[in-house]
Amino acid sequence: MRFRGLFATLVAAMLVITLNGTTPAVAEPPAGTFTDLGPTVTSLTVMEGTYAKCPGGSDCVYAVVAGDNTKLNIIDVRSRELIKTIALPGASGGWGATTASDGSVYIGSYNNGRLYRYEPVADRMTDLGQPIPGEGLLYHLVPGPDGTIYGGTYPNAHLFAYSPTEGVTDFGRMDPQQNYVRSVAYDHDHGYLFAGIGARAGLVRIDLATGERTDMLPDSLAGYAFVYDLDYAGGRLLIKVHNGPDIKLAVMDPVTGELVPITDESNGQTADRVPIASRGTAPLAPDGRSVYYTAAAGSLWVYDLQTSTTRPIMIDGAPAAVDGAGIGFSWLPSTEDPSRQVLYGLAGNYGGRAFTLDPQAQTLEKYSLPFQPVPVDLSQLHAGPDGDGKVYTSAYINGDLGVYDPATEKLEQFPRLGQVEGWTWYEGKLYIGTYPTGSLREYDPALPWGSGNPRTLVSLAGDHLQNRPTAMAAADGRLYAGTTPDYGEHGGALTVVDLATGDYTVHRHIVENQTVSSIALLDGVLYGGTSIAGGGGTDPIATEAKLFTADPVTGEKTGEFAPVPGAYSINALLVGPDGNLWGLADGTLFVLDPKTHEVLSTTKIFDGNAGETDGDLVIVGGEYVYGHSAARLFRIDPISKKATIIRQGGTRRLTVDPRGDLYLLHTGSGTNMNRLLRYRPPADACPDSDLRPTVFTRAVDSGVGNRYTDDGCTVNDLIRDDRDWPTHGRFVAHVADVAEQLTKARVITDAEADALVAAAGRS
Repeated sequence: MRFRGLFATLVAAMLVITLNGTTPAVAEPPAGTFTDLGPTVTSLTVMEGTYAKCPGGSDCVYAVVAGDNTKLNIIDVRSRELIKTIALPGASGGWGATTASDGSVYIGSYNNGRLYRYEPVADRMTDLGQPIPGEGLLYHLVPGPDGTIYGGTYPNAHLFAYSPTEGVTDFGRMDPQQNYVRSVAYDHDHGYLFAGIGARAGLVRIDLATGERTDMLPDSLAGYAFVYDLDYAGGRLLIKVHNGPDIKLAVMDPVTGELVPITDESNGQTADRVPIASRGTAPLAPDGRSVYYTAAAGSLWVYDLQTSTTRPIMIDGAPAAVDGAGIGFSWLPSTEDPSRQVLYGLAGNYGGRAFTLDPQAQTLEKYSLPFQPVPVDLSQLHAGPDGDGKVYTSAYINGDLGVYDPATEKLEQFPRLGQVEGWTWYEGKLYIGTYPTGSLREYDPALPWGSGNPRTLVSLAGDHLQNRPTAMAAADGRLYAGTTPDYGEHGGALTVVDLATGDYTVHRHIVENQTVSSIALLDGVLYGGTSIAGGGGTDPIATEAKLFTADPVTGEKTGEFAPVPGAYSINALLVGPDGNLWGLADGTLFVLDPKTHEVLSTTKIFDGNAGETDGDLVIVGGEYVYGHSAARLFRIDPISKKATIIRQGGTRRLTVDPRGDLYLLHTGSGTNMNRLLRYRPPADACPDSDLRPTVFTRAVDSGVGNRYTDDGCTVNDLIRDDRDWPTHGRFVAHVADVAEQLTKARVITDAEADALVAAAGRS
């Protein structure tokens, strides 16, 4: 008879004892539960509007409201009534909108890259499919002759035409390296087609008669990231260039490529470009010389093509301003005098605001239009700590903040925070990183929203060329932010902000040509994980992601190495339950000794990478590590490091609240990531488990590997050597009983059971 069996039989004959909590559960673990909590932000996000006849013959504005079940809204501009909405299944929004010469309205969508045609007279919508297969986003659309429209694409920078009679013409890729044809213009006087390129600005002219292609970007505009908008009016090409906060309007001769100097009548200064904020300019005014646009704070300006001067519009002695940047313009007959044309426009992306300007009467009317709000896509989420416990979500592009309170199951919504890329809590305040200005902001939930709350601490766009603060942490009175560089740039940064003084230091290229994508603090050392990705519209220069160490006071780098050779990105860092540094490099979990920097273990969870920011790691109950990347929610056994996939598909991001509930963004039954999903892990019979790698019986190491049973207890948890046992024999009997049950449950082998009982006998 084996030693374990003989010993257990003898003990059982002497003692028949069962103490509460001394035997392991052997049943299958209860499954965790998922709960769809629904959308957290419902709002308006309109990228551009176009004007055409209504289905009934009046004048209407057409615009797509982005979000779940994206819809084209059709609103009568005179009665200001919503005529109808038309769903665009599979689309998340529409950057492009134009009215063709035959009266058809065209919409270019994202992220499905489809072209839609609406014919008002027939009241008919047609899904024309992807004009360029594989292109996920259509940008600027403009009308050409005979019902043709032109447009640009992302991510391969194609320029195309669509004709109802001839179908699609692909003019090909406009730049072999850049990703965006962000803007398009048609010069009907010379038969030219222009494509504005990014993420390093370019301008290509195509002669439609000969097919000749010419690079036309003036040298003085070469430093910009985008030729963001293009318009043609009165023999001039109007060019809006964009580089973070630096947004300017230039005027060019489309034949010679020379810039036309512009004189600002408000100050008498002449330059080759002036500030602009609107989505391009309005069409040429009825006087044949005036082009209207908006500048800072929604102020209306007019450019005179004949004199090349620009001036602000004044009404009753004061500058005329609308409610945001102009995002759609048209000249239509005045209601009071149909023989006179007035300027209609949409203003701002998020409030359904509009205006009517009558230049002759010198009147400006501002009003709201009844666009239909929809649940919007979400970009980020983050749960508050003890004392707050709410779940914060950020709307993609729109930038509104949704707040879900699990205690009351109520939602709040706060406007215009900005698209959040990263956030962290510190001393009761939420520190937030927002795109596109690379701003680091401080929100105090104990104070009312607005009037400087949140307040901006630092903006890293402009001089520092950083636009997305994707990694954030705080400790000892300092805020740390890891950022991606601006469009067309390489070299992210680590920024250290002194929260008491507001002073900050930016360490760009802390790892050469890499983005800082994750941050953790451990034992007085700052760790940063990087991604080889650059800013939008770039290809990587570096070849593998790095882990670096830095002085947490100065931010100066002290070391750099590659924990997972060849990884694209280290998307998450976490101080693990064992006190080591845990990280997620692409689909590989690694555990690093913070003293020696030795990689103690790696676990392959999935193949491939998930991009430069898609990865999260959290701890639940002080022991289990949960992660999310590439639409996978998984749990890591903190002892064996084995990964279990819990859910795959339709999810993004991960956070944990103080109760131990996990939250993700998910698609629900639609296609857009606009809903909040809660995952409640299975009950844990042994919270704060003993995670020592081997099993101990009092001070004796059995040499048996520690592991979990089905109910969340480890073998070490079940060996109750913390109790005051009346005799050594009773303790040994307890260990024998535990070993017997574990063997039956196939948690341990017979040999391991023998080793446990033997160790108990020596204890």
